[in-house]
This record gives sequence, C-alpha cells and structure tokens, in this order.
Amino acid sequence: MTPLTSGDRAPQGGSFWQRLSAQAIDLVLPPRCAACGIPGIWLCDICRARLKPLDGPRCFRCGRPTREPVLRCLECEGRGLGFQTAAAAFAYDGPARNLVTACKFRMLGPLSNEMAELAAPRLAQLLRAFGDEHAAQLVTWVPTTLERRRGRGFDQAELLAKGLARRAGLPAAALLLRTRSSAKQSGFDREGRSANVAAAFAVDSEAGAKISTAVKRVLLIDDVYTTGETLNQCALALGGAGYDVHAFTFARTVRGRR
Repeated sequence: MTPLTSGDRAPQGGSFWQRLSAQAIDLVLPPRCAACGIPGIWLCDICRARLKPLDGPRCFRCGRPTREPVLRCLECEGRGLGFQTAAAAFAYDGPARNLVTACKFRMLGPLSNEMAELAAPRLAQLLRAFGDEHAAQLVTWVPTTLERRRGRGFDQAELLAKGLARRAGLPAAALLLRTRSSAKQSGFDREGRSANVAAAFAVDSEAGAKISTAVKRVLLIDDVYTTGETLNQCALALGGAGYDVHAFTFARTVRGRR
C-alpha cells in the first residue's frame, strides 16, 4: 500500500490551521504503523491483513455478529434502541483498536482518513443493500465534548464521518450538540454508560433548519460501538426531531457469539 502524503492525510475541507497542523505532524512525527510501528505508513500491509472485517451475518438491529442473520439478538433484546439498524466495519481488536486509540489518545487526527478509507467498502456494501428507497440521505456524527475537542484539536468522529460521506457521495452536517459534558465511557458497564450519556445530546435547531425537509434518513457515525449507549442517546435525539437513524462505526466490540 502506498504511503499517504500529507495532503491525503489532511482533513478534507478543513480550515487553513487544520491543514497546517496536519503538515506539521508530517514534519515532526512522520507516519508509523499504528499497530507495529514500522515507519512510512499509518497501517502496514501485514497489520492491515490482521483486521477482522464484520461482513458476515449479524443482528440487524445492533450489528452484533451472529451465526445467521437475526432481527434481534440477546445483546439488544428488550432494549429501546433509538436507531433502526447498526453495523460496523471491523472488530474492535488488534490493528483496529490500535488505529482508534492512536487517533484519539495520541491525538493523531490524520489517522481518521486512513480509517475512513478502510471502512468505506463496508459502508458502500451496506448502502447498496438498503437500496435507493431506504438508503441514508445525510451523514452526521456523535460529537465529542468541547474539552476533548480542544485538547485534541479535532473531533475524531467528525473527521471519520466526513471522510466516509465524501467516499459515499453523501452530504454531511453537524446535527447534534452536546448538552452537557460526560466522563469517558471506558470503565463503565452498560448501565453506567447509559447513565453517563443520558440526555447528553440534542439536535442543533440552527443546523436542522438548514437541512431540506425531504431528508429523513440519517447515517450516524462514531468510531467504536461498545454497548451502543452513546449512539442510542444520539439516535433518540435525532428520532425526536423526525429522523430515521442508522448507525455505522469503524469498529465494534465483539462479545461471545451464541
């Protein structure tokens, strides 16, 4: 795989300062494989081959891998999920986990472009399966907190969403706002995660007013699906504004299959 240039890794459509920041990263911190550290590329061919695609049978509602396609599974049965369907490109393990953590916690925003490139074929497959009549009309994302955005200099879900939207030929817009800060979800169980993000999101009325009233089907993007609680709260807010929500993430935590 050809190493990305600074122009490839810079967030498309970003501000002058975002592009300048990406170029500065190239000079100060040249790309290394997020999984094994080999220089010259964000994910080498060997580690790329170790990614675990989630392109087999799944639970239609929450996206959990299953032995055969099902409408509901043990993980989402009885839960009032706000999104209609969920799917992910890869299992949150090995190189996929390395990419996500490097992007978020090592503040390597340019990795979002690599993640979008890797996940785009899976998203295209899902969009084809929905067909024109039921396909998403707009891409949005789970917004991070203002504190994390300031600390990292970017919102990783926003960069991933815009990268996927560009490759899918769909418009992207920031429809959601954080109504309050929340602790990091890692370390909480499902109940704790639910309480941590409960009522933490709302639809941005100004952004929504700029969207055509014909837009009803929204693709909600985040980097990782763990328990689905963050996506669920975002989807409930979007649903309250009249949108049908389908969720898609770069990776997903895979628990034991039954």
